[in-house]
Amino acid sequence: MSGRGFKILYLMTEPFGMGGVQSDLKALGPHFVSRGHEVVVACPEGDQLPHLKKAGVRHIPFDVHFRTPGEFRTQARALRELICQVSPSVLAPQSIRASWVCHAAAATLPLARVTTVHNIHTTATAVLAGVILNRASHLVIFESDHEHRRLLRLGLSSRKTRVIPSGIDTRTFYREDKAMAPRLRSLVRGIGPETVVFGCVARLSEEKAHKDLLAAYAIVRRSYPDTRLVLVGDGPLREDLESRAARLGILPYVHFAGQRSNVREWMNLFDVFTLASTRESLPRAAREAMACGLPVIATRVGATREAVRDGENGLLVPPAKVDALARAMLHLLYDPDLRSRMGEKSLSMIEERFSQDRWFADNESVYLAASKLAGSLSPEALGPALLKEPGVL
Repeated sequence: MSGRGFKILYLMTEPFGMGGVQSDLKALGPHFVSRGHEVVVACPEGDQLPHLKKAGVRHIPFDVHFRTPGEFRTQARALRELICQVSPSVLAPQSIRASWVCHAAAATLPLARVTTVHNIHTTATAVLAGVILNRASHLVIFESDHEHRRLLRLGLSSRKTRVIPSGIDTRTFYREDKAMAPRLRSLVRGIGPETVVFGCVARLSEEKAHKDLLAAYAIVRRSYPDTRLVLVGDGPLREDLESRAARLGILPYVHFAGQRSNVREWMNLFDVFTLASTRESLPRAAREAMACGLPVIATRVGATREAVRDGENGLLVPPAKVDALARAMLHLLYDPDLRSRMGEKSLSMIEERFSQDRWFADNESVYLAASKLAGSLSPEALGPALLKEPGVL
């Protein structure tokens, strides 16, 4: 590690499998290693860990789960031992729960605590979050304005917060040349040159509301038969969703692609990206679709409206409203020129707001400033000093 580098310990509560937080760390970790920093991730095992390890990111198995005060104290002691073993200059919990345990473990240690808030799923957690983060973190990074405003209303000090939207890798996600269209369309049997393809890339789980998407597509297909729905991803609801598609009479026209590594190629098969979620933060898959030049139909939940501007690069509909979702799909289905204009707007929005290079640079500047102060100031003095550092806020 170079003399000006930092050593960061990320703490996650979930296994390192597929997910938004995991995707962020799969991008940030290797980038920071390539820049001469040391990166350690502590979390339960998961099938995406090889991506980290191959890039030089160190993983330490650690499980943050507790139900009682006694279990919480045990977790805090174990984490303090791990922190002393790793000796990071920056401790970076990736959730409210992880932040609270980090505070209990490291409040008296000379290192910076910088929390990143990706999403908050429950109202109970949100109500407590402001109180916890005011005490537990020297600085709080938010990925969306939505969660930022939400916690400020619930008492989080605005003095110690910053919004840094996660970026999209446009070297991985981009619009394919039109000459590739025949090969891409051959990925799914029955898709012709004029077939309009609606697609979604998401885990097949309850909050993604694929059941609503299937119901809406059944309505669309009655009006316009030359369409297909392609679902990329896997999950616990696959069998139920396949049965539901059969009952709706659309199973021959819905392609369950399963988990795929070549997501960009599948997205370039789509004409419209469609997300019916009942719960989202700042949806990464929707933004990856935007980087591929697609219009996006999404539900008006969480921070989705920060990526999808209604009427500009896509359409927003209320969650769990099948008829509204179907109307939006039909609107874009019948207007190819509007799809094209919205796709162009998606591309420009990725460059303007969701640049990966800017995301890397902003996070790196925060961690470098935090690392510089760690060890030279008391834990009590470190927080106020960090907020005064150039480039932090």
